[in-house]
Order: sequence, then C-alpha cells, then structure tokens
Amino acid sequence: MPPTYASLPGPPPRRRLRTLLGAAAGVLLLGLIPAVRHEAEAMAGEGGPDGPRLTVATWNMCGETVWGCGKYGGGDQKIKVMRSMAQDHGARAILVQEACRGDLDRARAGLGAAWQLAFQPYEQADEAGATTPVDCGGGRGDAGIGILAAAPLTDIAPVSAPQPEKGLRRGILCATAGSGPRLCVAHLSLPPADRSDRAAELRDDQLSALLKAAGTGGSVFGGDFNSSPPGPNNKDAWIWPAGYFDTVQECAQQSPDQRTGFAPTHENGFKLDYLFTALPRHGCSRLDTSFSDHQAELITVAAAL
Repeated sequence: MPPTYASLPGPPPRRRLRTLLGAAAGVLLLGLIPAVRHEAEAMAGEGGPDGPRLTVATWNMCGETVWGCGKYGGGDQKIKVMRSMAQDHGARAILVQEACRGDLDRARAGLGAAWQLAFQPYEQADEAGATTPVDCGGGRGDAGIGILAAAPLTDIAPVSAPQPEKGLRRGILCATAGSGPRLCVAHLSLPPADRSDRAAELRDDQLSALLKAAGTGGSVFGGDFNSSPPGPNNKDAWIWPAGYFDTVQECAQQSPDQRTGFAPTHENGFKLDYLFTALPRHGCSRLDTSFSDHQAELITVAAAL
C-alpha cells in the first residue's frame, strides 16, 4: 500500500533499539502459472556471454483486503498477472510480497509439477510482543512473502533480521531454485509507522542481512524495500550498505556509478521495488499490471534453473 514519505525522520543515531527475530519457516506449495498480456516498458540491460538465460520477477501484489487493496482487484486478477509473467514474459521465478496464501492455494489447481512455492507469513506484534498472522480478509488466508520457481526449491531459509518490537513484521526468505541461483525475497520495514522506537531505523540492518544471506555470487534477490535509491537528495541514503549498486547491480542500473534516475515502481512516484544480482544482466523491464499499487520488475540474467 502507498507509504507516506512526508513523515520519514532524518538520519537517526547509529545506536538503535532492535529486535532480532528468526522468521517463521517457509511453507512449500506446488504450481504452474498460465496468461494475460500486459504492457512492458523495456529499459537498458547489460549484455553477457551466450548461454542460458533466466528471467526473475518481483511484484508487490497488494493482496490484502484488510489493508485496502480491494480496489486493485481480487485473487483471480492477480493470479492472471502471475500467469502473464510466466507465459507472456518468460519469468521462471517470481518473488512476491503482500501475497495471500489462499490465492496461492487456489492457483494450485492449475499449476504444473515443475513449479514450487516457498511462503512465509507476516506477523503482527502487539504491545506484549505476542504475534499473530495477518489475515488478508475475504477468506483468502494469511498475507506474506513468497518465492515461486519452475524448479524444485531447496535450502529454504527465513533470514533473521531486526524487526519492530510491535507492529508489522514483514521478513526475508531465501531458497535455491533447482541447480540455478539462490533466490531471496524481502519486504523491508516502513518507518516510522511500524516500529515502537521512533528513533530506531531497521532498514539498514535488514538490507545488510539480505545481502549476507543472498551472497554476491550466483544469486538474484529483491522485493519491496520501502526505500528510495541512495541519491544525494535522499536523506535516508545512508541506510544502503556498501555493496549495493556496486558488488551487486540493480535490474535497471545502466552504469556502475548510477545511484539516481531510476524509474518509479510505485504509483506515488517512488522506486521502491528492486532486483539485484552479480550475474551478467541481459535485460530489465517493468510491468504495470493495473492490479496493484506497485509495478512488477523483471530481470534477465545469465543463469538457468
């Protein structure tokens, strides 16, 4: 859902109150996804040697009726978008955020045995620290993040990273797809709405944990970072650890020194969605699906499942 950036605080002190959490274990589903065409905006990508190519997508689906996502369509429309990514745009792996478990279960009826999904639910923490899953509403099950791939998913692992003491705990989840790359999906915290210590910042440590878990070799990772790129006009630029846009490059990054000028992926005009890799890049595109407040981003890399 649309974040409110006007209320973001300036750079906080480096000593921050944190809660280190082990995320809930991933749940494996099986599936294949089939097709509705949407317009894609191609952007410059980096070429690579001849050989296998793999397209990976990330999409914040905005599936939760309880969070006001009903105006962006229901589960049927969102499933069709994922079918389009797979069949029309060649995605063989899809990283999702704000996805409803019930929608994914319903999609299984049409899924092929080659596709698998790892799913991790969000948690809502109360004042006492007790947690409950986030219900999408409308009988569509829990909300969470997931990794869908056209290959067996192994070494499925939630990533421990600082999360709010109270409020919404999103998470990071990694898995290896077949004999191919390590895939990680992340949905970072949105300050200050979901943290108990308003002087605390969580995204920097979440970004560090994500980069460490994914590694800088054969991996593709990303998701909804709830953060703008680290340009000079971004007062929160300091949250980005060394290595981002350098050791690993972003899908739409056109030069080694680019840190600004990225096209927005959110309807409010911000780039919030990212895909990073150290693999050779062959292309990058965005899809305006009409069924979320976020566009999808797709990267093609030199890899195979």
